[in-house]
Amino acid sequence: MNSAVLLLSFATLFSFAAPTPDALDAKAAEWADKGYKLKDRVSRTIDGVLVAAAVYAPSDGSGDRLEAYAVLKGKAYLGYTHPGAAERLELDETPSGRGFQDLFKDGSSVITYRSIIPVLHASSLQVLRYQRFKFERVAEFPEGRFEPSAGKTLLVSRDLPLGRFLTVACEDFATVSQTAFRTRLHAPQKGGFADVSAKHPDYYAREIERKTQVMDRLKADLQKNAGEYLGLALSVYYDYSARGEARKGWSRQKEFFSVAQVPAYAQGKVRACFSSMRRDLRKRLAVPADLP
Repeated sequence: MNSAVLLLSFATLFSFAAPTPDALDAKAAEWADKGYKLKDRVSRTIDGVLVAAAVYAPSDGSGDRLEAYAVLKGKAYLGYTHPGAAERLELDETPSGRGFQDLFKDGSSVITYRSIIPVLHASSLQVLRYQRFKFERVAEFPEGRFEPSAGKTLLVSRDLPLGRFLTVACEDFATVSQTAFRTRLHAPQKGGFADVSAKHPDYYAREIERKTQVMDRLKADLQKNAGEYLGLALSVYYDYSARGEARKGWSRQKEFFSVAQVPAYAQGKVRACFSSMRRDLRKRLAVPADLP
């Protein structure tokens, strides 16, 4: 990630001419000469200054590029850039709509964009803030998305504390999980976001119910579905922890990884592996010794 901050003198501040889109078109033309096509662009006049964000896509299929500008005296000044090495970049929306919005209710303006790594099927939501001729990336949320909740704005993120490719292996059997997500809830506040996960136990209760229902269906063929089952089980543990119920979450892991969960026809070594998973997970999750 590479970024720059745009700072202007007071003399320039009070001597700018009327902003014009031609300055933004000139930037697009510059990138077209370098083999980039204008993919998307948003702009808004804030305190008499035209500010904009543009995404350019390369003709050779490499990573996209995002740039943010402030237009003064007919010239677009670069304030922020995200050159993606192998990423696809897409402008996103806040609950208030597309483009620059007052998400933090502090007089600043925010845009969001999504960086996507197709080969990993992964994305992150980037939050870019503009105020007084300064662009600043204030947050990045893996798999981030906005969700309405009782009239409030919540941003949901999902990260992978144990890694994108979590491997559990035993003799003659191994499984890889890419779904051991930890879900967190964030609320906008002045200048940034606050983690409000603990304030929404009902949200996590619904997530626990949904995930355990999926796990019940996966039991029909645990040899085939072991990776997904493992990931959901760990995700349920994180959900209980967010509710302040880590002890209960760990107790349920014993249930999830008991030999009784494995169909009788499953190979003996697979059954033995599942029974040992809980011991392995205790170490990986750093579960306190006082939790049985």
